[in-house]
Amino acid sequence: MSHSVDPFTLGRRVELLYRNLLMGQIFSVINAITLTWISNSLTDNRAVYGWLLATISIAGYRIRQAKQYRAEDETFRISNTILWRKRAQLGAILSSIIWASGALLLMWQGNTPLQLFTAFVMAGMVAGAVPVLAADRLIFRSYAVPIVLAVFVGSLGSDALHIAFSLMSLFFLALVTRSADLFHGTLEETFRLEHEKDGLLGNLEKARALAERSDRAKTEFLANISHELRTPMNGILGLSELLSFEPLTNDQKSLLDPLRVSAHELMQQIEHLIQLSALEAGHVKFQAAPFVVNELLDGSLAAQIRNAIAKGLDLSHSADPHLPDVLVGDLAHLQQVFEHLVGNAIKFTDRGTISIKTRLIEHSADQAKVEFSIVDTGPGISPEQLQRIGGMLVQGDASSARRFGGMGLGLPIARRLIELMGGELGIKSELGSGSTFHFTLPFALTESDTETDSLGA
Repeated sequence: MSHSVDPFTLGRRVELLYRNLLMGQIFSVINAITLTWISNSLTDNRAVYGWLLATISIAGYRIRQAKQYRAEDETFRISNTILWRKRAQLGAILSSIIWASGALLLMWQGNTPLQLFTAFVMAGMVAGAVPVLAADRLIFRSYAVPIVLAVFVGSLGSDALHIAFSLMSLFFLALVTRSADLFHGTLEETFRLEHEKDGLLGNLEKARALAERSDRAKTEFLANISHELRTPMNGILGLSELLSFEPLTNDQKSLLDPLRVSAHELMQQIEHLIQLSALEAGHVKFQAAPFVVNELLDGSLAAQIRNAIAKGLDLSHSADPHLPDVLVGDLAHLQQVFEHLVGNAIKFTDRGTISIKTRLIEHSADQAKVEFSIVDTGPGISPEQLQRIGGMLVQGDASSARRFGGMGLGLPIARRLIELMGGELGIKSELGSGSTFHFTLPFALTESDTETDSLGA
């Protein structure tokens, strides 16, 4: 055996040598008893009983080997792989000597039927050893060659039958050795692929753990830096508010107003960072409660209507008439979703309309699936930009960012909130024709709605 074999392959070889050893020795004893019985019925040679006893003894020794191997702690078993291989080789050599001796003993009786039966059993013993002992070429040859050569020597004779018999034994030895080599090659390739698979899985697990640590570190960093920024920003906002009550010149007021607006926008982005970090860290709790759909839509519009009017935009909503009046869900987080999506639509739309639409998708006895759409008449997004946006984590392009400002945190926050509520945010857009953000969420129904549906049915 080559000394360049890696420990993994060597360990798998030895494991296979001992895996079916117990069953193999049981069949070995059965074959020995059968041969002894046939020999006793055809000849009168008491020596065969001594051979039977020796066969049972070596089988017992090898069975004890197998039990010791299985009983040993896996760590010690791996560290003692070479020792266990040597023990397996010793057991195979002892078995081979015993069975080769039996072949000579039985075939030298001169009884042709006994010779044929003995050769048949010996061929079966050698062929049956291929799936197990072929894991180690040297051990297989140490077992197979003496037995087959004993059959060859025992079948030597001057007549045609014995000549053919001896030649067939040599042919069988070449054939079974070739089969064992092929099986060995298959096992080696299997062990190699298994080792590579384990290595890839190990690397994948390491990469996954590293990604998780990196993600946690990123989330913690965002949360920490956001909280650290919030304190000085509150100070800036407070001072700017105090300054607004002081007697200022027109020039001073012209400087203070942009300062206050910028400070408020920056504080909003800090709050978004904190919210996004909390979402990614799984610190946001969702609570379902009954709410009226119209109140959701009216409230969502009320928070953004001032900004829409300032830009001359028409802001409206329409609800599916088949939609239940009351749904059970997390109203507060749903309003946040609309705040971000409607606010984004207003930011990127210069003229035209922005509309919120609801549509009933599915309606069962205890659940309703509702599709929400926010449609704008903005500049739209090209297919290339849509692909580059990828999960809507960034703005469409640099020119939009320079023109409209903002860090683009509203979309990822809305997307994550929708996902945690059981939906998925999608976007349809065509350059120059506006954009549509849509998502579908499942809602439970109140008992009153369920009863109404039952009566209606």
